Amino acid sequence: MVECYIAVRLSGFLVLVLSCLTACVRHREPNSDCRWPSETGAKPLNLKLASQRQHLSDDAEFAEDLAIRYADTHRGLHTSHFEGIEEYERARDECMAALFETIGTSHDVKEQEVRRSLGHRRHGFDSAVILSFTLFYTCLTSVFARRLHRLYGPREERTTVAVMITIASLLASTAGLMLGEVWSGILESFRIGNGHMSYRLARIPWVHHRLALFISGVILFWVVAAFQRRNIKNPQASNASRAWFEGRPTNA
Repeated sequence: MVECYIAVRLSGFLVLVLSCLTACVRHREPNSDCRWPSETGAKPLNLKLASQRQHLSDDAEFAEDLAIRYADTHRGLHTSHFEGIEEYERARDECMAALFETIGTSHDVKEQEVRRSLGHRRHGFDSAVILSFTLFYTCLTSVFARRLHRLYGPREERTTVAVMITIASLLASTAGLMLGEVWSGILESFRIGNGHMSYRLARIPWVHHRLALFISGVILFWVVAAFQRRNIKNPQASNASRAWFEGRPTNA
């Protein structure tokens, strides 16, 4: 299907854009020594400015990642120095506190301000993640709905078709909810540059809006199903849509 092809291409384009944005904002090479890399031109930050608040948030997020890397290397489960979860968390938190203090000193802000800035989301990134998966989900539901309508053709009673569409939408939205969470987690780990997300997965917006996303998935399935049913009933409209997507004259 042309529509599905375009949705996949748009999703790929958004992922490419996300990759470029991630590369632009990512800090220098991380380390596992609990060492804050020297920052050229470090200066006091004016937290009344959104750009400087974001800078502090990026520093805090990077410091958190360095602390997790440090704990993984020196007190991790798969190391010879593992002495339990409590010791692991103690090493991580002590390293994080030391790095936050270093950041606060270099930018003339309190350590509490650095800690408070941790986890401030980049809304543009989060929106692009959700939109890219929405396009992919729309593509899959479009294929599913088309096959469903062909299985339960126009001769079937409307009640039967409505029941099957409702059941299919609930199943599709449930699957989409789980896949979308995995999708968000993968892109978030890529953004941070660390496959060990730890408790940071809880900050992803997807996990805080599961009910709203599930309902949206059901509604989107109904919309796509209605569109596919119209195309099956009216092949001329379907051909016109395909011609428009392909850039051909509609009377071809």
